[in-house]
Amino acid sequence: MTHFFYALGIDPLLELLQQSGDAMAIYTGPELSIQFANDTMLTFWGKDQSVIGKRFEDALPEMEGQPFTEILKQVWESNEAYTGKEMPATLEIQGQRVTSYFDFTFKPVVNNEGAVYCILHTAKDVGEIIRTREEYTINNEKLGDSNRIFHDQNQQIRKENSELLSGNQKFQADITHLGYLNKNLTSRNQELKDLNDTITELNNKLSESDISFSNLIDQAPVAIMLLKGDRFVITMINDAMLKLIEKDHSVIGKPLFEVLPELEGQPAAKMLIETFKSGKPNSDHSNPVLLNRSGQLEHGYFTFNYTPFTENGKITGVIDMAVEVTPQVMAIREREEIIIEKSVLEETLLKSEQRLQGILETMAEGVGVIDAKGQLVYANPMAQHILGLSESKIKERTYDDPQWQNLRLDGTPLPSEEHPMTIMMSTGKPVYDHEIGVQAPEGEIRYISINAAPLFDAEGNLTGGIGTFMDVTARRMITRGKEDFISIASHELKTPVTALKASLQLLQRSHDRLPPESRDKLLNQSITSLDKLSGLINSLLDTSRIEQGQLKLEKRPFTISELFDDCCSNFSQITDQEIIFKGDIDQPVVADNQQIGQVMINFISNAIKYAPESKQIIITAQKTDDHEIKISVKDQGPGIPKEKLEHLFKRYYRTNYHGQKFTGLGLGLFISGDIIKEHGGKVGVESEEGQGSEFWFTLPV
Repeated sequence: MTHFFYALGIDPLLELLQQSGDAMAIYTGPELSIQFANDTMLTFWGKDQSVIGKRFEDALPEMEGQPFTEILKQVWESNEAYTGKEMPATLEIQGQRVTSYFDFTFKPVVNNEGAVYCILHTAKDVGEIIRTREEYTINNEKLGDSNRIFHDQNQQIRKENSELLSGNQKFQADITHLGYLNKNLTSRNQELKDLNDTITELNNKLSESDISFSNLIDQAPVAIMLLKGDRFVITMINDAMLKLIEKDHSVIGKPLFEVLPELEGQPAAKMLIETFKSGKPNSDHSNPVLLNRSGQLEHGYFTFNYTPFTENGKITGVIDMAVEVTPQVMAIREREEIIIEKSVLEETLLKSEQRLQGILETMAEGVGVIDAKGQLVYANPMAQHILGLSESKIKERTYDDPQWQNLRLDGTPLPSEEHPMTIMMSTGKPVYDHEIGVQAPEGEIRYISINAAPLFDAEGNLTGGIGTFMDVTARRMITRGKEDFISIASHELKTPVTALKASLQLLQRSHDRLPPESRDKLLNQSITSLDKLSGLINSLLDTSRIEQGQLKLEKRPFTISELFDDCCSNFSQITDQEIIFKGDIDQPVVADNQQIGQVMINFISNAIKYAPESKQIIITAQKTDDHEIKISVKDQGPGIPKEKLEHLFKRYYRTNYHGQKFTGLGLGLFISGDIIKEHGGKVGVESEEGQGSEFWFTLPV
């Protein structure tokens, strides 16, 4: 898939890594420099973006003595992935060394030559899962067979987490299973609630019982203590409660908030005070409480009941009964997080797929995907347009289908083994900017430039390939036109220069011996050659000015008749054809007289040159409804083939009529078209074979 993104010219992969719920990092070079780490990985490390660019061992010096640096070096040197399960890692976070457990993978990524160019590090913190599993083990030893269900559920959760790394294929099944587990947890919570209700009922009947209150507290199956007075002095407490708060019997006789100062201000403490003041029982299920355990503040979840304790009809204290449900709550939350994580992953994948689909649908290049047999399985809209086929038709064919005639650039048939897709499939390596010709049935040759990249499965087997291609017919035509132009220009410039050189050499060697009329003839020939050479150079200069946007206009008012007189006076000396002017010849315009005259001379010269058998050349000026004057030059020559009309005003384009070749650089009509466009007018041609041709342009009035 990396090659696929590379071929597209885009890189949505880092964005996907950044959004991933797993920790992700990328290392390069034997020195293992950190080139990328997403927010989750930086949080695991306790670092920020300043580690980017540093060596792994410099960025995380606390890793010294731990196996991870050596494993990374081994992966780089061996080009073999390494997967670790529940491995402990000690990291320095906010100045403290913290040990947790991780599932991780170091996966080498190779370049086209098969050498490792980076290592992809994915990791998942499973410390909480391990702690939960240990807590479950302890609870199972005490609670017996009834709690083994929770242990099995915990194992199932770990299995589901492992499967989540491989994809979202069993999402619906997991949801169904989680529903079943949640029902079991709900049932367990109901059992705990029933137990609380039983204890509450027992407490309510205490005043009517002859059983010793102290004996009841000691034998109660849940954590219980009696708090007396507004300072909530611990008067009685059983072993279950002492174990829950991790204290011993020395707490008896001490105020609760002196023994557990962290309770002050917490909702559970406020509820306790409210019970004492109001005399009304209070209870809560799965309430979070922050307790100091083993020297560290930890969140636990408890189902508890506060009952007012009365003596002689006066409230003197509160009975606190509690059951810790932290494992159950964490299991439920972990399941909820799994569901959320799966939903987020599915949404992220869907958005990525939609984004990729949008890119493919709007790309200016054609994109085609083939399978291992060369069968086309996907083609984006541009590919369909370039190949002139619908997607359903394209999928019926292979990339080297004989219905498409593939050609070399010289026009000879392209052997299948030389096709860029064949080269890619046979070598397993990408191919870039390979240009070929493609001729569809009953269609013209189109030239396309192909990039091809292979696709591999997880085991490294070639499963197909991706080809991106673009229509470079115009580029190929321009290249061919330039090549033709260089050849033509060399010939066209050489002819007048040779004639001029010959005339001047003859004058130089035999000047005194030549009669006056011969000298005049040679001088006239020299001037003619110079005029022709000057015209060719001016055409090249005009083309250069047009390309650089430096064509300057010197507009002034004049009439169409003046334009005809200025530019057409010399044609009677070079042709016997009758040139007729008609229409609105007295119409005034504001334009560059010299440049518009150049356009007129070009149109008339072409009519004389390409239609020598035409007895008349008719020039017409006519006003249009769009406040323009349209000037046309019409001949009765052989006409122009329809397929050549659209190319006539292109740079370097030269044609021949009925096998005849004419001199010129192929720039006259190109320059004429740009001159008219600079004046805000339009230019065009109408012609049918055997019916003559009419070249025209318009100018604003």
